[in-house]
Amino acid sequence: MNFNVKVPGSCGELVQGMIDDIPFLVTCPIDMYAKAGMTGYFSYLPYKAKLARRKTLDYLKTKSLRKFCLMTQLLTGKGMASSSADIAAVCQITALSTGKQLTEYEIAQIAASIEPTDGVFCKGIVRLNHLNGDILEHFGLAPKLKILMFDCGGKVDTLSFNRRHGLKKLYQQNEKSVKEALDMLRLGFKEKNTAYIGRAAALSAYANQKILYKKQLEDVMIISENFQAVGVNVAHSGTVIGVLFNHDTPLELIEDCRRKILSDCFNLNYLNLVNMISGGIFIEKVDD
Repeated sequence: MNFNVKVPGSCGELVQGMIDDIPFLVTCPIDMYAKAGMTGYFSYLPYKAKLARRKTLDYLKTKSLRKFCLMTQLLTGKGMASSSADIAAVCQITALSTGKQLTEYEIAQIAASIEPTDGVFCKGIVRLNHLNGDILEHFGLAPKLKILMFDCGGKVDTLSFNRRHGLKKLYQQNEKSVKEALDMLRLGFKEKNTAYIGRAAALSAYANQKILYKKQLEDVMIISENFQAVGVNVAHSGTVIGVLFNHDTPLELIEDCRRKILSDCFNLNYLNLVNMISGGIFIEKVDD
């Protein structure tokens, strides 16, 4: 039997930082995907995906002669969890090709052994130690939010960023703000209050300015408040900025916000209007 495996990407993170010397990120999955499938022909796999295939087979102590294809809607180096989605999809399709299925914990461990990982392959919204793959907290299902995605330009290499000299000290300096953001986020999920979730994301985004500065962020925050946005989030180790709206916000208002941001914020590129979704690995059986 053949399978397809689909894993969502992300629009940055809702919160990211370090508390009590434990680094973490809170996922922000969106309805853009990486998709891996079984195929009878050779298909090029990126280096990290090849590594994921090999590490999965080593972990399962087995071999597979199946060939896979990998397609993606995600941009690299932007903070859209492109590598994490690729790696998770390939891990699971590799396991399925041997008649087995990996848990999200097993995938997190394999993914983190390759590079710092996003937890978009975990069900719902989670807080994950992106360096070692430990799943620290489950928040539940994603809130119903639409996100205007913008790109500040350039690329950020995840491995290089997390090896940056002095990064731990900067995270420690942000700890109070990150704790406040995380507590606000928990309250938002507990009370199903998107205003609290948006405020938590904005707190974390603003705190991250001393770690990875985005010159357009404050202008985007000010503009978005005038168009009923509930908050702004960022890719803490990438170039993406997201403006968060309740799902029932009129599309005309969101479009007006998009135009205003692009007219007032220089060197900012519009990417897409997406929906925040619950993370996970979506497996589809395909007829031979």
